[in-house]
Amino acid sequence: MKLLKICSIFTLCFSCNFMATDKNLDYTYNNNSYNQSNSNDLKYHNIYDHDNGMVLGQIPLPKGWNYNAQKNAPITVTGPNNIKVNKTETQHYAYSNDAFTLQSFRQMNNPNVQTSPVYSLEQILHNHIISSAQSQGYQLINSYNLPEILLFWQRYKSGMLKTGSKTHYNVMGTDWQDNNGNKSCIVLIQSIITKDNLISWTLQSTELEAPKTHFNDAKKSFLYALANTQINMEWQLMKNNELLRNIRQNEAFWANATRESQIAHNQRMRAIESRGNATRSIGNTYSDILDINHAGYLKRDNMNSSGHTKSVDMIGERTTISSMATGERYNVQDGSKYYWVNSNAQYFGTNNSFYDPRTDNRVNNEQWTQFEIEN
Repeated sequence: MKLLKICSIFTLCFSCNFMATDKNLDYTYNNNSYNQSNSNDLKYHNIYDHDNGMVLGQIPLPKGWNYNAQKNAPITVTGPNNIKVNKTETQHYAYSNDAFTLQSFRQMNNPNVQTSPVYSLEQILHNHIISSAQSQGYQLINSYNLPEILLFWQRYKSGMLKTGSKTHYNVMGTDWQDNNGNKSCIVLIQSIITKDNLISWTLQSTELEAPKTHFNDAKKSFLYALANTQINMEWQLMKNNELLRNIRQNEAFWANATRESQIAHNQRMRAIESRGNATRSIGNTYSDILDINHAGYLKRDNMNSSGHTKSVDMIGERTTISSMATGERYNVQDGSKYYWVNSNAQYFGTNNSFYDPRTDNRVNNEQWTQFEIEN
């Protein structure tokens, strides 16, 4: 079962290449209650950071289990009796309740990060995963907390660079069975990083598959490996330094984005204040894409702009529109259900809910934003 098919909503452990090589490294240890019956049956495999070739840690696997050393191998670990562990999949998300922060994030245009508020693992499981898994022939057997694996991530967090952000981890184990009786265990790991107005969160999934008769023993070894991974402190120090550089780059981006957005906002405000009727004339310029009612309002606005603006305001033929994406508000001519504003401070209104100037070749050379009518 592929979780990417299930939930389209910091990758470690099985997502990296393992090699059976022994080196004297400085590690942190995390011992817990996933006890193996005989530690002599385990073999520690080096985990490599593919970006720089450095050993980031070691993971204990049963001696009979093998690892596929190819970087992007879909199946990372195989064992006897048709046991396998699929490559770890990670989805990245970001969100903010502050409209300006959210807009600035979207300006980054990062294709690897989606915009989404944070959902709990329980919500993700019940609202997204279960129904899709069922369509693939899988039934949920059980879901449960994994405090030992959570403890590993908390210990990992203690060695991270202190940046003023707040990091929180959630871990859940889920067991599944297909129509042929085969079972799988999917471990979901969610990291949530909050700083100022921005929330960055990831959803990581790693899946073990095994026949029903061998599932319990395989699952025990699988969970033990995830909970007892040893981190190379030299690697973590290197990653902390890398993070510090990235933070400085991000701070430079945010400062620039903030400055540019404020300049654009000021330009729009000055343009709307100075153009008056000329600003609204875009409705005539593209009259073939507006409805009859809106054209009528534009004609009345032309007349009122000659000297009756104050009277128009008094009888309620003006309205305020705003955008959560940009944080801007404008007072415009009333009479339409939908309003669009471009980067040159020009706007038009329409009653056609299906019209989108961003898809119209006649006008999409400008950047358009839809504004909502304030009640």
